[in-house]
Amino acid sequence: MITIKAAEITGPRQVTLVEDELAGPGPGEVAIRSLYSGISHGTEMNVYRGDAPMWRRKRDPRTKLFVDAERPEWEYPLRYGYACVGVVTAVGSEVTEIAEGDVVFCFAPHQSAHVLPVKSVFKLPEGIDPRAGVLTAVLNTTFNGMLDADLHLGECVVVFGQGVLGQLTVQWAKLSGASPVIAVDLIEKRLEISKRVSGADLVFNAGEVGDIAMAVRELTDNRGADVVFEFSASDRALNEAIRTACYNGKVIVMSWYAGALANVYLGAEFHHNRVQLISSHIAGISPELSHRWTVARRMEVVLSLMPKLNLDGLITDVIDHENAAAAYAMIDTRPQDILQVVLDYGED
Repeated sequence: MITIKAAEITGPRQVTLVEDELAGPGPGEVAIRSLYSGISHGTEMNVYRGDAPMWRRKRDPRTKLFVDAERPEWEYPLRYGYACVGVVTAVGSEVTEIAEGDVVFCFAPHQSAHVLPVKSVFKLPEGIDPRAGVLTAVLNTTFNGMLDADLHLGECVVVFGQGVLGQLTVQWAKLSGASPVIAVDLIEKRLEISKRVSGADLVFNAGEVGDIAMAVRELTDNRGADVVFEFSASDRALNEAIRTACYNGKVIVMSWYAGALANVYLGAEFHHNRVQLISSHIAGISPELSHRWTVARRMEVVLSLMPKLNLDGLITDVIDHENAAAAYAMIDTRPQDILQVVLDYGED
């Protein structure tokens, strides 16, 4: 048996460290000792705060609708997380593609060890810092957004929200030949990272610029942005993203919003400028591309392109995993001070 420590969400804004045991790997499985795991500052905050709809309702697998049920989809305690990097410590029979000692990524919760099917773990490219490897999850998310955007060389891209997903999207857009690539946020520290680390051509502080849509038109001969990405989870930002898009432009909605959006006005630019609102979610591939792109191909491409990106500069805080509760609380209460928090499981 493998003794582990795991972080459990035990109530809204409550995290507890518990001990547990795992059986060793069976056929087709591998055992992994965690090195680092990344806390999502968007999705996981919805889960941590109790805002996710799964705490109250259940998504019907047949209709794909959230419906009332006797028991909601999630109940406390919940082990959550989906960005873990570890070293393989044992392999089961029939495992040939992964070996002991390999450093791998897995979509797994915050705990000190895992036993998983070999097909659900992915060997990191040589030279990638294991701490930065936790970004593999959100790299898939943001790359999927690029597929949804169908971006072309020389097109103007605006990215609202410069958390780690927004930063990665700036980097993807630059790598794809977009120009100019403009980053928008309210936090000056994030905008500085957007310029220095992610390579944004321009940065706009929304609190200072005010009318982002007009500022972008002044730069684009009054066209507006060809593609706008929205990561801020703010209804005001979503409305401004719609205004910023050009006629027949696209807004790729990457945020997971909590509650109703009182400040989104669909009767103005959205309606008259034929703006496309596209919901991008990691679980699926754009239908226009699904005949040649798969989830497996997406992961393969993401891993191959990781060395071309500046990932190390996006990790701002590394915290001992036994202090997971404090790490969650820091993200919840001081988002302006941090970009990406990583839990460190040490060498034991």
